[in-house]
Amino acid sequence: MTTGHLVLFLAGAFTAAFVSGLSGFAYALVSLAFWIWLFPLAEATPLVLFGAVVSQAVAVPSVWRTVDWPTLWPMLGASLVCLPLGVWLIAHTDLDVFRLSFGLLLIVYATFQLAMGTRLRIDGGGKAADAAIGAVGGVMGGLAGLTGAVPAVWGVLRGWDKQRHRGLMTILNSASQLVALAMVAVAGYITATTLLRWAWMLPCLIIGAWLGNIATRRISPASFRNVVLGLLLASGMVLTLQNGWRAIAG
Repeated sequence: MTTGHLVLFLAGAFTAAFVSGLSGFAYALVSLAFWIWLFPLAEATPLVLFGAVVSQAVAVPSVWRTVDWPTLWPMLGASLVCLPLGVWLIAHTDLDVFRLSFGLLLIVYATFQLAMGTRLRIDGGGKAADAAIGAVGGVMGGLAGLTGAVPAVWGVLRGWDKQRHRGLMTILNSASQLVALAMVAVAGYITATTLLRWAWMLPCLIIGAWLGNIATRRISPASFRNVVLGLLLASGMVLTLQNGWRAIAG
């Protein structure tokens, strides 16, 4: 790895950790915006999962007392059950087309919500609806590393406040991605080179997530909603550009 590549690698780890500490999600999408140009997916996946687990672990103490456990349990249970299904679907899905389509959907959704303000809300469905969203998140996580995107959309539609949204997303993503990291380890994707890269990442992850935790305290609830929607919009753009470029390049 050249000096320039190392700087880009560590910048991705720090920036993604900051965003994850701030919002409770989006580590994978932010880090891959930097790393997709450096590593093949098989090498990037354990780096992304390790970074997500560490950065969210830093945030857990700050959200633990505010977690809405009755909402979390059905979402988390369904997510973990459906995670292996997403992994199985990798061999049966055109991932570039899937990510491109999902990126476009995120762009449309986030733009619409930013234009609508808080007028569009969904209050019905209860725990069954929460579990269904968790299940979709689990499949998406196993399939494309997008565990938090659909639950984040659901949180905006539900009108969750800042503490509730961040607490649920942090714990949901921590648990789901820890399981995914274990599955990647069992599959043999973690090498000596991976461990060395983890060691390089670790200080960036801890400092970035810590600064993100501090920043979130200074954001008003209304601004936090816009931050989440802005991250979803940016994530959609990253997915669209990355996978649109691959489709053009063949």
